[in-house]
Amino acid sequence: MRWCLPLLFCCASAVAAAPDKQDQDALQNLRNHLARSFELAPELPLDDDLRARAGQLSAAHLERINALLPLWMEEERTLQSTGGKQAERWSVFFALWARLLNELALWQLEPGDAAYEQATLAALKGSPLQCKLHGDSHFTDYAARIARIQQLPAAQRPAMLATERELLAHWGQPRPAPAAWPEPLPQEAALALLSSRQQDRPPLPPTLAVQLLSEGKDYAAMAREDQCLLHLWWFKRNLQQGVAPAVALSAFRYGTMISAEMRFAGMFESGTTNGKPAPAPADGKLPYPPIASRFHAVGATVVQLKLNANGKPQQASVVGRTVTVPGIRGARPVAFETLFDAATLKYAMDGRLPTDPTFKVQLVWKLEDTQP
Repeated sequence: MRWCLPLLFCCASAVAAAPDKQDQDALQNLRNHLARSFELAPELPLDDDLRARAGQLSAAHLERINALLPLWMEEERTLQSTGGKQAERWSVFFALWARLLNELALWQLEPGDAAYEQATLAALKGSPLQCKLHGDSHFTDYAARIARIQQLPAAQRPAMLATERELLAHWGQPRPAPAAWPEPLPQEAALALLSSRQQDRPPLPPTLAVQLLSEGKDYAAMAREDQCLLHLWWFKRNLQQGVAPAVALSAFRYGTMISAEMRFAGMFESGTTNGKPAPAPADGKLPYPPIASRFHAVGATVVQLKLNANGKPQQASVVGRTVTVPGIRGARPVAFETLFDAATLKYAMDGRLPTDPTFKVQLVWKLEDTQP
């Protein structure tokens, strides 16, 4: 299903179906897509009672959101229809898709009440098996939360599920803005510590030691399960270093949050060869990230360089992000805010920025041409 959604619309102009039928098909595909984020794989080791209760909770949530989707679609169509010009079906669909993904991301970042946060901290200190979620790693959003609850004593689970119900009820509602992005990102901070070879750090799980210390594997190339293990390791290290639990927990949530570039990895690429991105445009301009192009995301990133002893770029960090995505209003588009990070960092490390480390440079991202 992850790959067929774009196909539904790629040939829309050639399909003679009635508009309402196309809307129904689009909504059903979005419902199917959302349902996958709430699947609990049969192999996931959960007690029968917890699995049953979690299934009832997710079913009720999906029923509510499924009923809201047609209303969201009409709302988006109305907002996009200006000057008597009807909104394009493509733009309405992708705006709705963006909104749905962003609700997932906001939900993953939102803290619960004090008891919920304390229990979550305790669960994350438990077995690393909570990163092994079995299902498609693009759709383990709900499974990760239920796997954490499984780590807790049975007496605590009903209260945790009650808070999960409250947090799910916030979908589609105004909510407090999430905490700011960690700076640097937790994976960047963890990898910087590992590259420094400092000894005062907790031991890495064997699979991470092989990948990161022996093979020098890039974070983006790691499996989601291994990325989760790295964030779990960094979370525990933060606590050992006296970082405030709320700050450590927020960093973990950002690190493991579903993002557009994770969820849609490879879906909208064009002109690729053996899985590698197409070459940069001949005019020297930065290539626009395909996912950003598809969702008509625009914005700006602020980057800062760290130089080595020879005055060459050693490390670049994105220290500011402003992103706008059609369909997401009244909330930060957190699922899309890192869309331009990879291109920004490459641009900086290619030596195309001023070499004064005190400089912070803003790159503005905008679509010069409307793209489907």
